[in-house]
Amino acid sequence: MRISTMSSMYEGENAIESVQPSRHSAWRQFLLGILSLSISGCLGFGDNKNNVPQGTVGYVQGTLGGIAVDEPRAALVGRDVLASGGSAVDAATAAFFALTVTMPSSVSLGGGGLCLVRDSKTQIVETLDFRIKASKSAKVNPNAAGIPGSPRGIFALHAKHGTMKWAELIRPAENLARFGTEVSRALGQDLKVAKRNFWENPEMRRIFATKGATAPFKETEFMKQVDLSAMLSRIRVHGASDLYAGSYARQFVDAVQASGPGFTYDELHSYLPVWRKTIEVRFLKGTAFHFPLSPNSAGATSAQITAMVAFRDWFEDMNAAERVHLIAESAERSLADQQRWGSEGLDATMIASLDTTERLLETFKEDLHVPTPSKILAPTEALAKSRGASLAVIDRNGGAVACSFTMNIPFGVGRVAKGTGIVLAASPPATEDPLPVVMLVSKVGNRMFYASGASGGAVAPSALINVIANGIADPDGDLEGAMKAKRVHHGGADGITYLEKGISPAIVNGIGAMGHKMAYVRFLGYVNSVFCPSGIPVKKNINCAVRSDPRGFGLGVGSD
Repeated sequence: MRISTMSSMYEGENAIESVQPSRHSAWRQFLLGILSLSISGCLGFGDNKNNVPQGTVGYVQGTLGGIAVDEPRAALVGRDVLASGGSAVDAATAAFFALTVTMPSSVSLGGGGLCLVRDSKTQIVETLDFRIKASKSAKVNPNAAGIPGSPRGIFALHAKHGTMKWAELIRPAENLARFGTEVSRALGQDLKVAKRNFWENPEMRRIFATKGATAPFKETEFMKQVDLSAMLSRIRVHGASDLYAGSYARQFVDAVQASGPGFTYDELHSYLPVWRKTIEVRFLKGTAFHFPLSPNSAGATSAQITAMVAFRDWFEDMNAAERVHLIAESAERSLADQQRWGSEGLDATMIASLDTTERLLETFKEDLHVPTPSKILAPTEALAKSRGASLAVIDRNGGAVACSFTMNIPFGVGRVAKGTGIVLAASPPATEDPLPVVMLVSKVGNRMFYASGASGGAVAPSALINVIANGIADPDGDLEGAMKAKRVHHGGADGITYLEKGISPAIVNGIGAMGHKMAYVRFLGYVNSVFCPSGIPVKKNINCAVRSDPRGFGLGVGSD
């Protein structure tokens, strides 16, 4: 069966054949329904005949695409870049540096992360890996600062795909640090719930507490970061390499070691981000989800679960309890399958292939929990132990970036390298913070549909999957409803299916009758997403839903 050719989806292109026959009417109603909605952050294409020079806010009239970030001020910085004619990479670069000022608990020049990047011209999606690395001293001292990857990672991102000048993308963050900004609810919450007594570090106390106080800043209080502003100024002028090589890098290493156990100059100097391919999961003919390929298992796990949830027409035809059951069973199977990865290696072409998906679902029962033993534990964690941040951005040309950032623990090791303003990250533990990100693209007509990133520790991949399932795999779903929907997570080796409080009693009773061992949690991760159901770019009927997770305090924007 075929999805009819629709001008709102693929104007001038051939019809797309679905790999799941019963989706014809459902997907058409879904797309037309989404297109008829009036959603904030959605505009039609305009032109640039407004005499505003490129690089100035207001240059782009009409569709900007959209950006969603865990902290509002950073989202607005990214939005202004899009409105100035910048690409998704430009917006992500500017938003990252803004986050180092407005949400340093989760995003820092001392931290790391992972991104998916789509080039609208080549239509290639790549993984960029700049995760934190452990130094040799971390083997004997778990409080050793991790080797930062973000500065070089974001520099590599911009160097390869950026269109605007590097300096102009750092300047907004530099100004926020120099002249000060109000503590946002996002940062205020992180300061409030950080249980560890990092106030013993004088630099932390000087930056994040009011003068003479022993308590951290509260929401709306005014905070300046002069040292960080100076550091951002150096990076703006000299590039990220200034922090990794030469005399200043040696000074940075000395400052890190003076604050406590850290890393050596040679370890810092040798750090390089890595470009990799992606893991693809076929969705509709000509479309595919892309997940990051990296030693971090989050991408592979997310890819496998998505492949199982999207398998045939199962999810579409299930009731609410059965859908939760399928997500939980898929997660348990993927976590158990990780034991195979160690012996067979991680093959991007096979990890979520049809053969692999059929093998994983071989024992699946629609009405019964079938335990799948796993040695991998994916526990829910307190906010004070795991937070992170993410962003998702799509530009008007179909370029896209989805990133997840981490300090491994909020505020990392609870130290700042004196004179730099840089909060130092914790070294990676035996199991790193997962950094799940995803894109949905089509080579038919060069269209970009969906970009999303998630954070929140071990539950982050589940958060990402829940939004995909309820907003994309469900033909009757929508992004806003998917973001609000109560989530499910499987703990792997503990055998527990975790449910967010407030989930429907019918779902609880339903999966309980199937044999699931259950527990309630307050929330399961944070997600940022941009979804353009008609694809982007197109000449008309453009509609992009831009959403930041209602569980957090971020912002999704797509218009002036």
